[in-house]
Amino acid sequence: MDLLQELIIVSEKAANIARLCRQNQHLFTLLIQKKSEKEANSRFVEDFKTLADVLIQQLVQHDIGAKFPALKSSIFGEETNTFRNKLGDSITVEIKDNQQATANLLRIVLNQDSEAADLLSHEVHKKISLPTQTRQNPSIEFTLSDEIGIWIDPIDSTAEYINGIEEITNGVSTSGLKCVTVLIGVFDKRAGLPVVGVINQPFVESACFWGHALETNLPPAPAPTKSVCVSSSENREVLTKLTSNGYNLIEASGAGYKILTVITGQADAYILTKDTTFKWDTCGPHAILRAQGGDIVVFRDALNGVKTTVTYTEEKLCNSGGIIAYRSVEVLNDLIKILRL
Repeated sequence: MDLLQELIIVSEKAANIARLCRQNQHLFTLLIQKKSEKEANSRFVEDFKTLADVLIQQLVQHDIGAKFPALKSSIFGEETNTFRNKLGDSITVEIKDNQQATANLLRIVLNQDSEAADLLSHEVHKKISLPTQTRQNPSIEFTLSDEIGIWIDPIDSTAEYINGIEEITNGVSTSGLKCVTVLIGVFDKRAGLPVVGVINQPFVESACFWGHALETNLPPAPAPTKSVCVSSSENREVLTKLTSNGYNLIEASGAGYKILTVITGQADAYILTKDTTFKWDTCGPHAILRAQGGDIVVFRDALNGVKTTVTYTEEKLCNSGGIIAYRSVEVLNDLIKILRL
């Protein structure tokens, strides 16, 4: 079966788990509760949202690895799947062959919370089809080899996932559940370049975006609007230069969502001057941008006159030197000119 279709399906399964943890009262209580140190001593999971992250990551690794065994050892994620409590006990979270076995394992991690274990295990093993909004799109054949790897960010913007306080400015979610994304990116190990990307917004209806080569399921982006997406903690000097040259600034949460504003045309670019994004944050969105004719380059290099494309390896590395994500080379050149002054 086509790899891209499987990535879309597994992203939707991941989105289902993210939604379940927010919408089911029992799981939501675990998600937001603050545990005392005494409770933490007897539990593997001091923070339930960490388990949600790990479970989604393991789900992607399990399902894609089962369909494409050659990729099984080349699927990477932000989280480690081994939990250790303060007594020194540890357990490895993994997806078992059947629902009951997975539930039994989760029960141990969840301090014998059978209700939570059963709910999560049911969602993990539930069979789903390709989401309706993607069915009208042509299948994209992908040549499978052992020279590709996959980066997963299971729940990007976990702070917004927990808090869920919605704020919207000019049609862009500056905070809240709409900033939460599931990010999956395929990269070429030899060239280090992203080749397939999937972004799923669990809390936005029918919001699953993909890109590969020169094809995406997105409509053509609108003309540039002189808008740049930034972090609320961005360098003030950079912000001043942008506004002084007619750019409107959009502050939003989550690296994946910020790049998504560029992909959908809500912003012309996303600028980050700090080393605070990682390979799992950018790989999937980067592939979609490249399918649109855009790219993600190293901020520091761009200001020094070299447009260095961000690349990917199997190592858990940050994107050193900051990033500029863009669709249009003309916009990139204008931003570099402004910021070099």
